[in-house]
Parts: sequence; structure tokens; C-alpha cells
Amino acid sequence: MPEDRSLDEFEGSDDDSEDTDDTAGADASAAEPDDTVIDDDPSPATATSTWTTGGADCERCGERVERRWLDDGDRVCPDCKLW
Repeated sequence: MPEDRSLDEFEGSDDDSEDTDDTAGADASAAEPDDTVIDDDPSPATATSTWTTGGADCERCGERVERRWLDDGDRVCPDCKLW
């Protein structure tokens, strides 16, 4: 996943959309109360990649790259990352 992609590439066409508002409203009002437990103390998100202007060395092969990915605790280049 070394290259960033535009969200426009994943956008569906107008034909893909269906009007489901009518049925969703009916189902939601008939549903029983939800017993979902809300976690008041969520764990913080972990960064999966870093960007370094001018590049930084891959911790496995030593190649200098601008973006390094987290893999088993190491900051690695896209070639060393196990996808």
C-alpha cells in the first residue's frame, strides 16, 4: 500500500444508490432497546505509518524512505511490510 489513492476512485455511480429511508425508519421504530455497552475509557488509536520529510531509514533493510509502516514494532518501508 505504498501509494495514496483518491477517495473518488471508490465512489459509486448514481445507479448504485437506492432509496432505503422508508424501510429503515420503520425498522428502527419497531426495534427493541439496544443493550450495547459504551466504553467510557477507550484505548487511544495507534499510528500505523509515519511520514518523514527527507526520509528515514527502514529499520529492517536500511532503505531511506519518506513513509514507513509499523510492522511488529518496527518502522519499515513498503517492501519490508508484510501485507
